Amino acid sequence: MRHCALLFALIANVAFANAQQLEDALHLFDEANGLVESGAYAEAIGQYHAVLETGFTSGALYHNLASAYFRLDEIGEAVRYYELARRLLGDDPQLLHNIQIVEAKIQSPFSELPTPFWRAWWYTLFGQYSALRFLISGLGFYLIACLLYAHYIWSQTRNNWHRRARAGALGVGLLLLLIAALVSGERSSIQGAAIIESTTLVTETGSIDVPEGVKVSFIEETDLGAEVSLPNGVRGYVDASVLGFF
Repeated sequence: MRHCALLFALIANVAFANAQQLEDALHLFDEANGLVESGAYAEAIGQYHAVLETGFTSGALYHNLASAYFRLDEIGEAVRYYELARRLLGDDPQLLHNIQIVEAKIQSPFSELPTPFWRAWWYTLFGQYSALRFLISGLGFYLIACLLYAHYIWSQTRNNWHRRARAGALGVGLLLLLIAALVSGERSSIQGAAIIESTTLVTETGSIDVPEGVKVSFIEETDLGAEVSLPNGVRGYVDASVLGFF
């Protein structure tokens, strides 16, 4: 009994600590939003980062942080945090609008490689939504299937409609969970980064000037620097300090 009481007290303390952390994070977030409204963008950025240091993140937090950086004309950081926001918010209309505004300011001389047809097809079907949405929907259908099975066991209901409903809910739930895993894996398989300050890409044949805000794909860290791939597929090396990962 004593051990149970100690365990309960420990769980209660952890829950209270997490609740207190969340309350502190929300307080900092509200303060940062107020600073943005008053035009104190640099101070707001500091507050938003203080929220991140508490361990809590959200699409709205990344979105607001990116907008604050954009107000200070720090385009690279704005691109970085808008992309982090997109991982959580999917293709939110306001987010996409802001991303278009930022990308219009980037003087990128690099054309992007054509998108393979299968990737365009995948994006059209699933890329507009976050993995979290598919996960929640899948769990919802899976729960419905479990409830239907519980009802079947309790009531011994035997008819075609009930059997099809159970199988359908279970099938849809598992399919959505699979899509959630694939979407999450696809978005995390390639490490993206934004150039947060103008730099020079060193290639095997020379060097290329890369302006701030250009998005690159990070390949690996080497003795020559961070190996990255430009939007046009050209590979080279840059200093890792100019990369803002997302």
